[in-house]
Amino acid sequence: MQQWFEVDRNGLAKLLERKGREFLLYELVQNAWDQDSTRVDVTLTKEPGSRLATIRVEDDDPDGFKTLPQAWTLFAESRKKADAEKRGRFNLGEKLVLALCQEAEIVSTTEAVRFDASGRTPLRRRRERGTVFEGKLRLTNEEFAACCAAVHRLLPPAGITTTFNGRLLPPRTPCAEFEASLRTEIADAEGNLRPATRKASVRVFPVVGDEVATLYEMGIPVVPTGDTYHVDVQQKVPLSLDRDNVPPAYLRTLRTAVLNVMHDRLPAEQATAVWVREALGTRDVSSAAVRTVVANRFGPKSVVYDPSDREANKLAVVAGYTVVHGSQLSAEEWANVRTAGALLPAGQVTPSPKPFTPGGPPLQTLPREAWSDAEQALVALYQRLAPHLIGQPIEVKLALAPDAFWAACYGPAGPLYLNRPKLGRRFFKGGASEEALDLLIHELGHHYAGDHLSDDYYRALTKLGARLALAVARDPRLLSCSTGDGE
Repeated sequence: MQQWFEVDRNGLAKLLERKGREFLLYELVQNAWDQDSTRVDVTLTKEPGSRLATIRVEDDDPDGFKTLPQAWTLFAESRKKADAEKRGRFNLGEKLVLALCQEAEIVSTTEAVRFDASGRTPLRRRRERGTVFEGKLRLTNEEFAACCAAVHRLLPPAGITTTFNGRLLPPRTPCAEFEASLRTEIADAEGNLRPATRKASVRVFPVVGDEVATLYEMGIPVVPTGDTYHVDVQQKVPLSLDRDNVPPAYLRTLRTAVLNVMHDRLPAEQATAVWVREALGTRDVSSAAVRTVVANRFGPKSVVYDPSDREANKLAVVAGYTVVHGSQLSAEEWANVRTAGALLPAGQVTPSPKPFTPGGPPLQTLPREAWSDAEQALVALYQRLAPHLIGQPIEVKLALAPDAFWAACYGPAGPLYLNRPKLGRRFFKGGASEEALDLLIHELGHHYAGDHLSDDYYRALTKLGARLALAVARDPRLLSCSTGDGE
């Protein structure tokens, strides 16, 4: 009976050309690491001028390759499918390697086989322990160099000594290790791969030299991310059939877990990195991570633009704060920023002066009959000057607000309040002093603008100063102020 279909090895080899040659090494090394091995030796050699290179991977698993026919049977059931902490699942690795080899041999403890132009031939040789794969394949000098560099991107597991061309691949020390609940793939009782979520150890490594940050599956590079760190997940990663991509949701979950652990060690300039912003907008990001990222991105002194208190935004800038506007964060990021309390509105941090609060206690004032002579004289001066400055008379009252922050306040609707406890008796006894005239110009500026930092307020002050000078030049008696000494 003929089989349903056959596989054209040459056609398969052509399809694999786009993957690059590095994957050959990774496939063979991951199979060796998945055995009960304590040592894996990898060699890759190429004679000068030769078009063929020799690749050899040897392990010391006492039992060797348990089912050698799987090495040449596409999609046979893999014994590793049910184990989330084994790298294989499709039983493709050796077949893809063989498709690109001109010739190859696999020798293990129970079987051995050779592949060459004549086909597949059983061999009599056996090993006492472990398995060795040796193959010859075409490699350009550039491909050879790329493969050698790729080996050094491996993260050898603890407990398995791994060498390349006779030299130890030194184990790397993670800068962090934590557990996270991540999606993986495990075969069910019928051998079907099913998605599952389980806790896995995750190791974070610094990027060295010109390396590109990469997602690893148990020490094997699988997807370049361009993030800040290498991230090595110690269980099956949900990969595509080509083993070159993961679902976006998986990567987002993993990035969030990394940020939650690494935020306080993350370089400040990385606060705007794509992966950080993506994690910042997820529902699982921690409040501590949000606060750190926001502080690194906008500075330790930062506030949210407050449309309800426009002057507060300007006061914040004057005080050295960064004012963060709505467009600078996504809706998801803003939701997390508010939950974490990472940014407060400018109106809460640098509020503009607001003498009277709706619903607050009534303002106490001093009856006119209780004013001192000095107070009456200064009030008379203010009332005499006001028409020359703003073109209308004003009412002046003395307020008794010792706990208030303001010394005086005025708006277009009036009156002008002078906070007697804040100003003190000396202020009133000074008569038409520079301090008294300065206060009057400052307050009457609010007849034209409430915002201390607006251009309108600035222009109002200069206009009032000019009007005062001209008025006094016409009538110097305007500044006469008999202060008296009585109370």
